[in-house]
Amino acid sequence: MKGTKINYSQDELLFVQSHCTLPMLELHKSFCETFIRDDVSAVNLNALRKRNGWKTGRTGCFEKGNVPFNKGVKGINYEGMQATQFGKGHKPANHKPVGTTRSTADGYKEIKIAEGMRKWRLFHRVVWERLNGKIPRGMVLIFKDGDKQNPSITNLELVTRVQNMERNSLHRFPKEVTHLIQLQGAINRQINKRVKQNEQHRHA
Repeated sequence: MKGTKINYSQDELLFVQSHCTLPMLELHKSFCETFIRDDVSAVNLNALRKRNGWKTGRTGCFEKGNVPFNKGVKGINYEGMQATQFGKGHKPANHKPVGTTRSTADGYKEIKIAEGMRKWRLFHRVVWERLNGKIPRGMVLIFKDGDKQNPSITNLELVTRVQNMERNSLHRFPKEVTHLIQLQGAINRQINKRVKQNEQHRHA
């Protein structure tokens, strides 16, 4: 019982020590039947065994030459299981055929190019590569009109990473808008700084 010290006689200690290699449930059953003890659990005996360093002799690993119990068994096929098993060629209700398109969390279109896991690719990349070949390393495929849902080949353009960075930079905005964006960023940084300082003082 938890929180209560359990006393063992010398005979009981010798019994546990001499039978320490038995599986715990078997050791517990044998112990309780031999000494008529109903106040000792398997957990208690396991703790006793650990405290005294009485090893079980088991490592938890398969020993060399040990044959697994399911060797030569090809799946499990108990009577009555056939009614609930998937038949050959069965496809789940949520199966999507090759050619299906979907939208990602970032707003891009994807297309399923083959059966199996991770067989989806960005749709605009597939459109481009079918007509122009593989995208060179260091190049970025962009949407001319900024619409990620418009993968038409006439709306796609290949640019360098530098060109893409410049395209997305503040320089494409009028000076007035650029100034307001920078000012808003500075204000947000100050707000975050104050919030962090208040949290540190509150937890100090």
